[in-house]
Amino acid sequence: MCKSCEAMMINGILCHEQGCPEAYKDYKEECAWCGQDFVPEYDGQNCCSDSCYNAYWGYPDEDELTEEE
Repeated sequence: MCKSCEAMMINGILCHEQGCPEAYKDYKEECAWCGQDFVPEYDGQNCCSDSCYNAYWGYPDEDELTEEE
């Protein structure tokens, strides 16, 4: 169990307390851009990587950025 909540036992199954702030880590999400399943690193994460996040929101990747002279 996580450090943010007290563990409960329901019908012999160890689980998070209701409203645990880290319960999102127990479920895989589908990336909004590529569709790959991933375990989120923070609550509300909708993309599996920075490059998918940038593509989903229309931002250029770091390797696409060039300095203008």
